[in-house]
Amino acid sequence: FYQTLTGDTYVLVEATITTFSFVRLFKEKVKEVIIANTYELKQVSLARCNTDKIDADKLCRILKAQILSGESLVSPVTVPPEKIQVLRGLFTTYRLFQKQNVQLKNRIHSLLKEELYGFTQEEIFDQRNRKKIRAIAPDTALHFQVNLLLDRLERDEADVETLKDRVLVEAAPFMAQIEILTSMKGISVFIAIAIIADIIEVSRFKNSKAFTSYLRSAPRVANSNTSVSIRGTNKKGRKLSATLLTQSLNHVLDSSLKLRRWYDRLCEYKKAGLVRTGLRRRVLAEIFQMLKKGEYHYGRDEKKHEAKMAQYRRFLEKQENNAISKKIA
Repeated sequence: FYQTLTGDTYVLVEATITTFSFVRLFKEKVKEVIIANTYELKQVSLARCNTDKIDADKLCRILKAQILSGESLVSPVTVPPEKIQVLRGLFTTYRLFQKQNVQLKNRIHSLLKEELYGFTQEEIFDQRNRKKIRAIAPDTALHFQVNLLLDRLERDEADVETLKDRVLVEAAPFMAQIEILTSMKGISVFIAIAIIADIIEVSRFKNSKAFTSYLRSAPRVANSNTSVSIRGTNKKGRKLSATLLTQSLNHVLDSSLKLRRWYDRLCEYKKAGLVRTGLRRRVLAEIFQMLKKGEYHYGRDEKKHEAKMAQYRRFLEKQENNAISKKIA
């Protein structure tokens, strides 16, 4: 394949796991590489007969039509810098571990519930209750399974903390953006890094609507004559930031009386899930303006913000000292 490429070659590739590494090998040799989002290639994904040969032929036709017409038929996926790709990979592993931990906790809870032990999931999450849970029904299958699952859970929890530390280390080059984002109450350093990993650069987005849509917090609106249909969120965007931000929305609500009143008023006649999505969209719209203008949040608590960033800088300094000590040893 590499030998067939020339300076006049156009390449269209579907976005998959290996695409970025694959494109990096030959992008300097060709005129243009377009990485297409699979959600936009409906003529490929909705076809009745799908083979690699048929899909490749359809991609060639799409690319030819785009080149000859000069019309943008496929909007290209942005290739993230290597540092962003590293962060995204770490967050993917982090989410996998978190999902496994939830499954382990649910299984422990169901085992205890089967035998009529009245532990809630919150009590299982609490480290102080685990010794009590481990001591239940010695020399039984229940005791064996619960202890086995708790051993696995505690190993995974330790690995999650190790992963989070590595994320914090890899995000050090983005200190300026992290400082801006953490000025908003409810946004931790870890969530700020997740937002940076998702968006790459705020300059990619022409307005806050495009920004929130990409982060799966703005519904699609379909108009037909006099009817308006509200549909699901944008599947072409990324959902990491939205997932993590949802967990801290209560802190955001507690920090703003105006937002709390707006939220409570909407909850009276709308579903709570829809209102939380709307709240997340408002928070992300504020984040867009902060990053675009390079300004701290208007509700910034100076002392808490400085303490948050000081803790992060101390952590990075400690990690750097540990790395130097290992090299000397």
